[in-house]
Amino acid sequence: MKDCGIVKDLLPLVAENMASEESTAFVKAHLKTCEDCRNAFEEMKTPVDAEPAAPLKTLKKSVKKRGLLIAGLIACLVAALAFGAFARLLKPIVIHSAFEAFESVHIDSDHIYLYQTRNTKLTLEKEGGTVYVGAYTTLWDLWTGKSAEWTSTELPLNGIDAILFETYDGTDHEILYQRDGYPVEAGFALPRLVMNYYFLMALAGTIVLAVVWFVLRMTKKQKASRVFGVLLLIGGSFVLAFLAAGFPATTIAPARELAFVLVIALLLIGAGLCGRKLLRKE
Repeated sequence: MKDCGIVKDLLPLVAENMASEESTAFVKAHLKTCEDCRNAFEEMKTPVDAEPAAPLKTLKKSVKKRGLLIAGLIACLVAALAFGAFARLLKPIVIHSAFEAFESVHIDSDHIYLYQTRNTKLTLEKEGGTVYVGAYTTLWDLWTGKSAEWTSTELPLNGIDAILFETYDGTDHEILYQRDGYPVEAGFALPRLVMNYYFLMALAGTIVLAVVWFVLRMTKKQKASRVFGVLLLIGGSFVLAFLAAGFPATTIAPARELAFVLVIALLLIGAGLCGRKLLRKE
């Protein structure tokens, strides 16, 4: 028992192979005859259980995942705002009269020259021997300006019976050119309100999903309510995207408007999914 105190002081050094040969031999000889010191030595050699570090590791992973979700949420929202602003800046603004669209119109024997006002762009659509001309500008062009000089569009008159300017406001086409003896029938181009129909479909679907989701929440059907919650998020994202990029609803470029709506909606859906995960982790 007299040597136990000395041996226990040396045990940590022996366990770590840091003791001298003489001390190691002394300790080992003592352990052969002392069960108490032998048990103490065995405990020192047993690997320390790393389980207490597991909660810290889990916490670090949780913090990292939360940071990624927050970064994803912010990135999606910023991108959605940027695309919404971009869609607004480049959205065609229809010019409803030839007087506003052109500084002058010049016709010779073979061509017609349309001298557009500053920042005006044209759309041309041919049906048979008739060419329909539309004019528009954008906020970007109005704010930045392109040039102090006029731009012009040259159209050959070979095979053309009439060139009509589309007003898109419910009034008759304005005649820019009419071949001698060719009768131009009265008519007008309706404003294209196709975006309204898509928006109303998205809004109606979102309202139905909201009602179903609310009923499921009240009846405590958690699994089904989570599914309809995601569907509601998708529908609401499309409604917001239409409001951001598709209004005013009158458009001469529905494909362009729908492309912006789709991109903005996908970004809002991504932001919403990140937000849902963050709220569920609170």
